[in-house]
Amino acid sequence: MRVKRSWAARSLVAGMGFWSVMAFVGSPGLMFAAEGPAMNFDTAWLQNTPFSDYVLPGVILGLLGAGGAIVTALLVRGLRAQSRRGAPSSWQWYFAMVVALGHLGWIVGEIVLMWSPVTVLPAEQKAFFYGFWWVFGLLSTANLLLVFSPSTRRILGGPAGR
Repeated sequence: MRVKRSWAARSLVAGMGFWSVMAFVGSPGLMFAAEGPAMNFDTAWLQNTPFSDYVLPGVILGLLGAGGAIVTALLVRGLRAQSRRGAPSSWQWYFAMVVALGHLGWIVGEIVLMWSPVTVLPAEQKAFFYGFWWVFGLLSTANLLLVFSPSTRRILGGPAGR
């Protein structure tokens, strides 16, 4: 079986890789500066959320970053292997789908939980959050759609498209 090097799979490598790097950058800032001074986040912003500080969100973000890094590695391996290996295991595609859904869930959850506190922030902070949400919302949506592309499903052993 010859695996074609598709633009969809390569785009997903870039998208998942970028998401993961950014998660690895943000996660320690949240976990190890629980009161937010490293990232200039105020714990008062968490008032209407299930979190009292930024530690648990930092851990969750780190896990999502690790998941994205694993998906990126699986995709790179699949793109390089071409015909040198047998059929990939289907768990790889399902894992990629779960990670992509997790990334989208993270950003949607952040928007829902943080919308009210962000609306009262100064203009430059508000612009940061809105820009961040747009970029990562679009990136997460694109990554999820790319997971369902025929070439990505083929590379990661997902169900065949119709």
